[in-house]
Amino acid sequence: MSRGRQNQRLKKLIILRGLPGVGKTSKAEMLCDEYAGLGLEGEIFSTDRYHERTDYTKGNFQRNHRRNREDVFKALNRGVDPIIVDNTNISLWEMWPYIHMGMRQGDYDITMMELPKGYPQEKISINKLYRWCKHKIPKRKFRYFEARWEEAYNIWHVFNDSYSINRWKRSKEKWNVQ
Repeated sequence: MSRGRQNQRLKKLIILRGLPGVGKTSKAEMLCDEYAGLGLEGEIFSTDRYHERTDYTKGNFQRNHRRNREDVFKALNRGVDPIIVDNTNISLWEMWPYIHMGMRQGDYDITMMELPKGYPQEKISINKLYRWCKHKIPKRKFRYFEARWEEAYNIWHVFNDSYSINRWKRSKEKWNVQ
């Protein structure tokens, strides 16, 4: 007779990352549809849904990301499967809270997906991304994102990143309170 978690299927936490316009939202919707075909009612969490309601001031930008983290934390506690995080996640510290939450929850398999696959070696030109985003994001912002891009080899690379740990260790957000 088997015991405990050994025979339980782990729920999925999928973290998408990539520059604006590469297809993260389309990929998130496709994944959600695939899991729905398996009888799972997943949810997509994107800071864009908050950005669409506010202007892009630094205060709003930070607040919108905090709201998205809170939403993911609540979904983890509800046992949503799969949870798909649809943000740029350019730097390791931006993904760290999601990975930390998923690991703390304990019953989630955490996956990171870069779009396009193989980025930054397989990149899409800034001009093309600018057109795909219908000129809503300045080209200089794309250059800024490219310059900030950090390679993430696996979830352990992100989870053990010392800068991320130090950046978040004093956070009073609900997901980080022990």
